[in-house]
Amino acid sequence: MSGNKQLEGIADNGKAMLEEYEDLLVRRDQLYKEAASYMVTYTKEFGDMITENFQLKVECIKKKKTISYCRRRMNRGLPIDTERMEIEIDEEMTLYYTQLDDLLRETEQAKNAETIGQFRYNRAKKIYRRLAKQLHPDINGRTMENEELKELWNRITAAYRISNVDELEDLEVLVRKTMEELGESGFDLDLSNIEERIERVERQINDILLTEPYTYGEILSDEKKKESLRERLREEHDDFERYLESLNSTLNEMLNQEGVKIVWKMN
Repeated sequence: MSGNKQLEGIADNGKAMLEEYEDLLVRRDQLYKEAASYMVTYTKEFGDMITENFQLKVECIKKKKTISYCRRRMNRGLPIDTERMEIEIDEEMTLYYTQLDDLLRETEQAKNAETIGQFRYNRAKKIYRRLAKQLHPDINGRTMENEELKELWNRITAAYRISNVDELEDLEVLVRKTMEELGESGFDLDLSNIEERIERVERQINDILLTEPYTYGEILSDEKKKESLRERLREEHDDFERYLESLNSTLNEMLNQEGVKIVWKMN
C-alpha cells in the first residue's frame, strides 16, 4: 500500500471513530432526557403514595426520638420538659423535614408538567442531534471558550430538555449565522484520545441504562409491574401505620408510669 493510501486509511478510520463518538454523545444526552421524562411520569403515577409513606416514616422516626428522649430523662430522674424536647427533636429532624419538603415539591411539579407529544419530541431530537455535532463541548473545544457559542449551547440544552421545537429551530439558524461570522464552519479536533473518550461515554450510557430514573421506564411500560409497585407501596404504608401505632402505645405506657413528671409550658 502506498503512503497516500495509508494516510487515507488512517483518515477514514479517524472519521469513522469521530462519527461513532458524535453518535454516542447524542445518545447519552438523549438517554439523560428520557430518564428525566421517566422521572416526571413516575412521580405523577406514584408520587402521592411515596410521599405519604415518607411522611409516615418521618412520624415514626420522630416518635422513636421522643421515646428515647423521655427514657433518658426518666432514667436520670429528671422531669420531661416538653418544650425543650420539641426543640431538640426538631433540630435532629431537620434533614428529614427537608427531604419531605423536596418530595412534596417534586410531586406537585410533576403533576403540573406538560406531556410532550411524540412528534415534537422526535423533531426536537433531530434538531438537537444536528446542533450537538457542531457545538457539543466535547466535540467543539471552542464552545466553552467563546461566550456567544457558550450562550447558544446553554440555550440549546435548555430548549432540548423541554422539547421546545420552536426555540431549537430558531437556535439552529442563530448557530449557523454565528459560526459563519466566527469562521467556525470547520474546526480542528484533537482526536489523539478518541478511543478513551468513546469508552468513557459508553460507560456513562451503560450507567444511565442500569440506574434510576431510567429503569423506571420498564415499570411504566408494564401495567402488571405498575400494579405490583402500587401493592408494595400500600403494604409499606400499612407497615408504617402499624409501627407508628406500636410506638404511640410504648410512649403512652412510659408517660403513664407512676412518678413521671412532665413539664408543660403554656403560651
